[in-house]
Amino acid sequence: MDRETEEEMWKVGNMIPGMIHMDESEEGHWSTHEPLDASEDFPKTIDIDPETLKRGDSIESSAISDSFLPDRSDSLANLRFPFNNKFWDYFRSLLSNAKPVGFCELEDPNTTIAKGPEDANAFMSKLVAIKSINPIQPAVLAREGGFDEDEVLAELFYATSVGLMAMRFAPECVQCGSAVMDTDMLGRVPNRAACAGCNAPNVIDDLEKVKVLFLLNSDVLYILAENYACTPSAESLAQTRAFAAVPATATGSGFSYSVGTGEDQIAPMLDKGRYRMHCPVAKTDNYLIVERNSKENENHTNLRINVSDLTVKHSSNETEKVELRVPHGRIRFDIIPDTNSFFVLWIQEDKDNKTLMYLPQDEREVFTTAAKVMHHPLFNALFREQQIVGVPRDIFFSVSNVVLVFTDIVDSTRLYTNLGDGEAFRLVRKHFQVLFASFIKRGGRVVKTIGDAVMASFITGRAALEAVSEAMELLPTIGRRPDNDQCLEIRVGVHCGKATIVPLNGINDYFGQTTNIAARVQSVAKASECFVTKAVLDNSDTMDCYKEIVAPATNFRSTPATELSLKGLEHKVQARGFRWEKRHKSRRTTDATGSSFTSVATYANRTAHTRISFRDIESELDNSISISLFDRPAESGRRSSNLDATWEGRDE
Repeated sequence: MDRETEEEMWKVGNMIPGMIHMDESEEGHWSTHEPLDASEDFPKTIDIDPETLKRGDSIESSAISDSFLPDRSDSLANLRFPFNNKFWDYFRSLLSNAKPVGFCELEDPNTTIAKGPEDANAFMSKLVAIKSINPIQPAVLAREGGFDEDEVLAELFYATSVGLMAMRFAPECVQCGSAVMDTDMLGRVPNRAACAGCNAPNVIDDLEKVKVLFLLNSDVLYILAENYACTPSAESLAQTRAFAAVPATATGSGFSYSVGTGEDQIAPMLDKGRYRMHCPVAKTDNYLIVERNSKENENHTNLRINVSDLTVKHSSNETEKVELRVPHGRIRFDIIPDTNSFFVLWIQEDKDNKTLMYLPQDEREVFTTAAKVMHHPLFNALFREQQIVGVPRDIFFSVSNVVLVFTDIVDSTRLYTNLGDGEAFRLVRKHFQVLFASFIKRGGRVVKTIGDAVMASFITGRAALEAVSEAMELLPTIGRRPDNDQCLEIRVGVHCGKATIVPLNGINDYFGQTTNIAARVQSVAKASECFVTKAVLDNSDTMDCYKEIVAPATNFRSTPATELSLKGLEHKVQARGFRWEKRHKSRRTTDATGSSFTSVATYANRTAHTRISFRDIESELDNSISISLFDRPAESGRRSSNLDATWEGRDE
């Protein structure tokens, strides 16, 4: 690693006291490397310019939520992407516990060194110590460190952008729960694949079943492994007869473990029978045949195993599995790890695949999904090239439950007629800025604009309702319509359910009945009203949020529950809404064509420290409002034919 790269990595939180990497040393070719000398006042920030991030938008301030540091609205210009020091202190503590993992090795590739149970346990303890950072699973890291998952993702995205880490997309195997495979881009995930660890066939069509993992730069933590380890079920562990891990070596020399030999044995001798040997890391799956029971005082049998001989193509046809035969159950395994990957000698009773390899849902570890990452504003800002389709697909991705929000400006036809296209669209753009700010701050993703309407998606109903209610209250800050001296008003529809994600016109769009219903629900709402379907409010947290919005102390009032008859639907849709009651009482702040957005910026800066200027907004609007973190919404005014037919705005 060159000095310039090392300096850049050192800036990332000033966090690494000892980077672990492969280097020539006596202890298994592992050593630690101390980073550059730095004083305590070394800047703990990193400047990221638009060219570096390959973004088209100008970055005028810093991106950080109020959970990272106290509100500093008076000095925003001096903040340059401050990092969450508490998180990096925690991460540094994990790295400091990562010990060099390996055994001493010999120069002669044909020799082995005998190891016993203490060696096996010590090696596994070292592997367990780095489990949380190899690979890095954001959801697990957040839970164990006591952080918010979105905060952890923000830090990992920043670290990835400067090369400290690599982001990987790994579909979860339906059988073993491990990674089917992994790739550096979401668009490169295939439709179908056999699991690299257990060979189970997988149809990959759900973004909520795609894990987002992070791997440390090999100069920080170097791991020799061909694949991710899987987590065995409790039932599978109960079938274990012997277990020991073997590290990879640089010279090709190996290590020996014994079964049934006495003092240094890792397990008692095996009875006559057929056993299963499986290593998901080195991608091996074979049988061990013990031909008879061992006689008393009988000498052990040496079984030499070149791991490369076992790492064959997985096959569902059991007759093709490699069979290793020994005369009896006293065995010394001479293992040559010649695949540049550590190997697990794992001997189990010969059971069916479901018993040995299936991991029940209630035993699976929580993980960060690709669906969640797609809604993170930093992901959309830093990794714009991550499109759903990068390879030909015959099966599109879907999400089992996404909350969709559709908005439309009330009486927009008269607005354009009275003001003319240019003046009207300036006001429409300002309205976009308000909506984008509120949506993104709540973790929403602006999918696209359709004329003067907006489509956005959210992970939770609470986030969607909070964003919509905030936007309704902030819209008067852009000024009043010169044609009728009234505030600009919107109508909103919110619905949730399964949706198919299809890349179209450079964006990841949503298709399906859920999308159609959400658009239809918006079309029947009145001015400054948001209709929310029963499907969204069936979630208890969302219903609590709804009650908070329409509480007596707020400016919103609930509208009665009703059954909506929507065009194109045979069944009625149950919904209820909330309406902003101060829409005709708002204080006039400035003329709509000259609003400076001071009120909006002040409000947003209480919880955010990012400035975005959308490059397609006229120069007089360049001092755009501040938003939480940052995102690049679909270009304003972009037309898309798939929903135009359903966008039937209704003026009050």
